[in-house]
Amino acid sequence: MYNRLILYLKGFIMIQELQALLKVSAQKLYFTNNQVDFMLKNIGNTDPYIRDNLVYMLFATGFMNKAFTFDQQEYIINYFFANDLLFKDILEPQNDFVFTRSFSALLGGILLEFDEDSGILSDNQRNRLFKWSIQYLQLESDYRGFVTNKGWAHAIAHGSDFLGNSLSHTKFHLSNVSELFITLKKVINRLENPFMDEEETRLASAFKLGVQAENISVEDFIKGIQYIDKELWTQYDATKLITCYRLHTWTHILHHWLIFFSNDSEIKSIIELKLNNYYQKMGYNF
Repeated sequence: MYNRLILYLKGFIMIQELQALLKVSAQKLYFTNNQVDFMLKNIGNTDPYIRDNLVYMLFATGFMNKAFTFDQQEYIINYFFANDLLFKDILEPQNDFVFTRSFSALLGGILLEFDEDSGILSDNQRNRLFKWSIQYLQLESDYRGFVTNKGWAHAIAHGSDFLGNSLSHTKFHLSNVSELFITLKKVINRLENPFMDEEETRLASAFKLGVQAENISVEDFIKGIQYIDKELWTQYDATKLITCYRLHTWTHILHHWLIFFSNDSEIKSIIELKLNNYYQKMGYNF
């Protein structure tokens, strides 16, 4: 009983310390090693205030303002890799570790964004993050958005943000770009209900960033569109609602790309072709 009380008081004091850091100016922001350790161990805390408002916000602010010491940066990076945060219980039935995975995906994105400017990651670490940003979306099956009393899980959205940080990185390289579209198809084909929380926007944005950074060629992007479109139409069955949800999700992504690539006539034309085909097959004959 006494030990539990001590742990509770230590946690309470730490939360107060982190709350105070939110009010510190960028120039004066500083973290103790104990604070960094607490943040890492609570990256998936089921209390949304601790996880979102404190831990995630302070990681983002800390890296953006270069408030972590070099040793702390190294500790965060090594902890991220050593503790398998991104894939914690990812193959198990739906569980609360989705918060650890989802917010670790956001941290992975923060690390890549910081690396773009500072080169803090080794080639091996950077390439592992590139690879993991794809693998995470291939494996994540918890599609919950907002969870009552626990806040945002939003794993597919956060995983998409992580992928976008990879695809926009100047050192990103993937020998087989088709893997990206196979991954997107897997995400869509795991759907049992429609997305509810703008996940399609985040998925579409990741690919837009890849094309914009020229890490996905226009030719490969168009091939990817044709591949997924064909696959989803092949499995479509109007009597099976699940295939309708998946095809409808695909059209949402296409609509986002239609806006994102409005100035690229080659990409725009193929998207319009696929959308027109969808509307015609669905009986919208105007």
